[in-house]
Amino acid sequence: MTKRQIQKRLEGFIDKLKNDEIDYELPEDESSGVNWSSYDKAQVNELRDMLLFVRNSVDEAVERLGFDNDSEGRGRPSYPPEDLAKGVLLQQYFEVSNRVAAGFVDLFKEKLGIEDAYSYKTLERAYDDPHVAMILREVFKMSQEPVEDEEDTFSPDGTGIPNSIKGNWEKEKDSDGRGAKEFTQMIAMIGTTHQLLSSVRFPDNPRAHESPYFEPLLEETAERYTQISLVSADSGFLSRDNCDLVEEYGGKPRIYPKEGITLRREGSWAWTDMLLDFIQNPQEWLREYHTRSNVESGFSTFKRHFLSPLRKFIQRRRKTEAFARACDYNLKRASYVRRQEGLTASWMAA
Repeated sequence: MTKRQIQKRLEGFIDKLKNDEIDYELPEDESSGVNWSSYDKAQVNELRDMLLFVRNSVDEAVERLGFDNDSEGRGRPSYPPEDLAKGVLLQQYFEVSNRVAAGFVDLFKEKLGIEDAYSYKTLERAYDDPHVAMILREVFKMSQEPVEDEEDTFSPDGTGIPNSIKGNWEKEKDSDGRGAKEFTQMIAMIGTTHQLLSSVRFPDNPRAHESPYFEPLLEETAERYTQISLVSADSGFLSRDNCDLVEEYGGKPRIYPKEGITLRREGSWAWTDMLLDFIQNPQEWLREYHTRSNVESGFSTFKRHFLSPLRKFIQRRRKTEAFARACDYNLKRASYVRRQEGLTASWMAA
C-alpha cells in the first residue's frame, strides 16, 4: 500500500469517527468489578479515614519538609503551620465558611492532633501562608503513594470550579468568554485506573488552552510513578510534540485524531506510529483511548463532593482553596483504594 493510499485510509477513518460510523465495541468480559461490601465499608468509614489521613499526612509532610516550629524574636508566636494546614483541609472537605470551619477545628482538634483552636481570621490568613502551601504540596504528593507502583495509565483534562453559585462550566466555556470569569480553571492529569490526580494546575486565565500544560503535567506524573504505559487524551492535546513526550517517558500516546492531519512524521515517529496503529486496529486503539472516560468519572466524583463554589475573593487564596480540594479529593480516593483494594502507604496507619 502506497503512502497516498495509507493517507486516504486514515482520512476515511477520521471521517467515519466524525460521523459516528465507527462503533466502539466493549469487550464481552468488561465489567465494573466493584466489591460492594468493601465499598459500603469505605463509605461508612469515610469521615473517620479523612480525619485520620489529614492528621497523619500533614504531620508526615512537616517531618519530611523539616520545618522548625521554634519561634524567635518578639511578638505573638505564630500558629504551627501544620495546624493551619489541617484546618484548611478540614474546611474544604466540609465546604463551610471560615467561622463554621473554626468551630469544626475546635470540635475535631483532638482527632486532628491540634493543640489549640484558633479564630476564623487566623484560618482565613492561612491561605496566604507559604508554609501551609508547602505542606499542601507535600500532602498532594503523599496522597498518591498507595498507587505509585500500581497506576500506569493516565489522561489529562480540564474543568472549571465555580466561583459563584450561578456558574455552569459546560454552558459558559463555549460562550463569549465573559462567563468563564465565574470559574477557576483546573487542568489535571488523572490515573485512569484508580482516579487519583497525579498533577494539577490552576491557570490565571480562566479560558487558558489546555495543551500547553500537557508537558508539565506529564513530567510531574513521571516523577511520582514507577511507570507510564499509556496516555490517552482528547483532540485538544493532539500534536507531534505531545506524542514524543509520551514516548519519551515510555508510554503509548492515544490522542484523538482531527480532520486534516497527515501521517508525515516531521521528526516524530511516535506520531506516525500512533496513527498507523489506529488504521490497523481501530477497535483496540479506541479501547485504549477510551480509558480516558474514567477521567470524566473522576471529575464527576470531584464535583459531586465539592458542590459549593470557591469562597475566596483574593486570587492567590482562591488557588490555595482549589488546591486544597484537590488534596482532599486524593485523600478520599486513597481511603477507598485502601479499603477496596488493600493499597496503602506508611502514613495511612491508624
